[in-house]
Amino acid sequence: MAQWFYTIMGQYAYQFSILAANELQFMVAALFFCIGFRRKSHFWLRLIAGLAVEFGLLWIGVVCRTTWEGLLPRIVVTLLQYSSTLPLLVLCLDEQKDVLLKAWCSSVAVKEIGGTIYPLLQFILWYDSHATIQILPFPDLPLDVTWLIYFFIHFLIYFLIWRGVRRFFKESFDSTARRSGVLLSIVALLTLGILGAVTSHYRDESPVLYICTRMFAMAVAVFILMSYAGIEFRSRSRADMAMMEHVLAEERKQFAQMKENIDIINMRCHDLKHQLDDFSGRLTDREIAELREAMDIYDRNIRTGCEALDVVLYIHQLTCQKEGIILTCLADGSALSFMRTRHIYALFNNAISNALEAVRKVSDPEKRVIGVTVEQAGDAAEIEITNYYEGNIQLNGALPQTSKEDRHHHGFGTLSMRYIAEQYHGVMTVEAKKSIYTLHVSLPIPKDARQTAA
Repeated sequence: MAQWFYTIMGQYAYQFSILAANELQFMVAALFFCIGFRRKSHFWLRLIAGLAVEFGLLWIGVVCRTTWEGLLPRIVVTLLQYSSTLPLLVLCLDEQKDVLLKAWCSSVAVKEIGGTIYPLLQFILWYDSHATIQILPFPDLPLDVTWLIYFFIHFLIYFLIWRGVRRFFKESFDSTARRSGVLLSIVALLTLGILGAVTSHYRDESPVLYICTRMFAMAVAVFILMSYAGIEFRSRSRADMAMMEHVLAEERKQFAQMKENIDIINMRCHDLKHQLDDFSGRLTDREIAELREAMDIYDRNIRTGCEALDVVLYIHQLTCQKEGIILTCLADGSALSFMRTRHIYALFNNAISNALEAVRKVSDPEKRVIGVTVEQAGDAAEIEITNYYEGNIQLNGALPQTSKEDRHHHGFGTLSMRYIAEQYHGVMTVEAKKSIYTLHVSLPIPKDARQTAA
């Protein structure tokens, strides 16, 4: 009876040591993806409770592995172990559930990749991964040193993978992507769990087949990480597009208000010009001339053949005249007839506003110049805005970085210009050479609009 008891307890201890070693790897992998997460109140008590739950699930797995044999108990144990770190994260960390689910699922995938690379290295070095964890050609190494090397290599693999994918795991999902993330997590748990159980159950059949199935499991894990990155990338793109649409909607309202104000001002100026003749006896000729000149500034209409462009040029011309900046324009507005009014206004308003911001910093009065050109060249509308600048302009890819301190909420002007160009299958490029900044936008003219633009 005593011998039977010691035999059973020995089996429990053996299975527990195996599952505990795997559990430690899951926890280390999860820690990487939880870096920077907020802790909940009474963190240490929660940590003890979470470890107790994790230990309980681990002990259930030990009992299942010791009591029953076969593929089904192994699948149950594998699924229990894969999911055991999730309650610990939920109990201890103050983050949204989808963020914790993403971190947990990613850690499972990373652990699976590390658990495949290590036996693959053993296979290459002619070691039996089922019989030993040895990987270095030093058979006399103490067991504790061998285990230390084993965990260090796994730790290094987890760290390198996390370093490679962490930039894709910065933000929470939106409501659309959250559903995809939950579905992916469930599929990942079932797929990797069942695949890992089947692989371990039949590992003695063929070492080569075991390595092949482990590599397939690793491919599934890589696919999971790539899927999460794709989900978040699409989520970020949707957020950016929503912001762009909001910016364009606000600028459309601004355009309508500006146009209404300009029409009122022009009408009043036109009426006042005629009424000045009635003041010929009350004011001197010089005073009347000065009044006419002042009203000419507001009554000077720019006609390019595109009403939205005329409004933008009118607004910025007033600012330029006030600040001693020369705004030159050579524009065939008919080349833009295929574009929406709000897009024309947003594109030119942002481009000229950025040019104004740069020219204001130019100390040489002769270089305080902004040039605007619009023309049709073949089957495309070519837009070019040039200006002088001082200092350095850092280009982030094809776009300049915003000079404002709050980069998260600024820079949408340039992004919205590129977004508008892409709406018409066009290309926006920027160039900063020899203190001259050039923004060029090339938009293909649709066939049904070419006759109008010609």
